[in-house]
Amino acid sequence: MEYKQLTPMFYNSEFNIGYEVYQFMCGLYPNLKTVEIEVIPTDLTEDNVFGWTTYNNDQHEIEIHDTLSEKDFITTLIHELIHVDQNVRGLTDDTERENEAYALEHTLTNQFLNVTNC
Repeated sequence: MEYKQLTPMFYNSEFNIGYEVYQFMCGLYPNLKTVEIEVIPTDLTEDNVFGWTTYNNDQHEIEIHDTLSEKDFITTLIHELIHVDQNVRGLTDDTERENEAYALEHTLTNQFLNVTNC
């Protein structure tokens, strides 16, 4: 099966760093290139979360709280992109999903920050 690279949609220009995070993560998680990803900054205060991912077939939506610091935005986007990769791989166990995402998010955030000098 041949895959084309899909570009995530970022709806707020102040989150251009999100595209850099996406490119970084694609280097580590090639599955991200095979699905449509929409990233939407929104107020998640009432939900008491920094972000979450929903999906339907190959369309993934990541909502990220709209007032995060740059580092928290990067960490949250990395965490949620790991979930997108897990969706593609078919990993459905919630405990395994969260353990993997939490175990990697800070290491990958630091790698990203070192590569981009943010």
